[in-house]
Amino acid sequence: MYSREIEKLAMYLMGTGVTVPDVCKFLVLETFTHIKPSAVYAGEITEDGCIAPVGIFGLSSKVVHDWGNIPLSIDAPLTEAVKKDQIVLLKRDEAFERYPVLITYNGIPEKWESYLVCPILPHGLIALTLDSVPIVDSDLESFIRTAAALTALHFQRANFKIEHFNRKHPNAKAKRKGELTERQLMIKLLMEKGFSNPAIAEEIGYSESLVRQETMAIYAVLNISGRKELLEDKSE
Repeated sequence: MYSREIEKLAMYLMGTGVTVPDVCKFLVLETFTHIKPSAVYAGEITEDGCIAPVGIFGLSSKVVHDWGNIPLSIDAPLTEAVKKDQIVLLKRDEAFERYPVLITYNGIPEKWESYLVCPILPHGLIALTLDSVPIVDSDLESFIRTAAALTALHFQRANFKIEHFNRKHPNAKAKRKGELTERQLMIKLLMEKGFSNPAIAEEIGYSESLVRQETMAIYAVLNISGRKELLEDKSE
């Protein structure tokens, strides 16, 4: 149903010299125009468990800088989409009631009808501020996820560099290099108990994709090759 929009996006991304800001602008003015976006935020999941801004259009760079990196530990639309690996569509009148933390984020656009977040695991997400409230059926979800995946692939090919902002929430302190986060420690414990990735995901309420990403991070921090070596170390 949306093959023409996907084809146009793919052709655009194949062009030379297409920058991250260019892509964000194209998403708003071309790819998603039928659902009336006014702004887009593209984010990357960092190694220390945050969502860091990669590209924006329709938002003030100063405002996004002030938001900083958003810890996955807080309860917000961006983090919910990533943790559940689901598209989140939030109407304006329910936003602040469901997510009180949004009150602390100054500079959120005043006029909008809904906010849509699409995860791109394990890489990141895109979030659209909309002047409409679309019905997210299977066709629209497939279209949004495909467009988001193409966008993430382009960002990777472009070898963009994330600007390191401070976390907005000082109580969510970053772990020092070489340490596991609380979530990683919990996943490690379940792995040691013999839980598979799907079983871990069901146990802690996260998506299997995110659990898989965290297991890879655990192996990197512990400097081991995989689950087999983890269990061998435990038995010694």
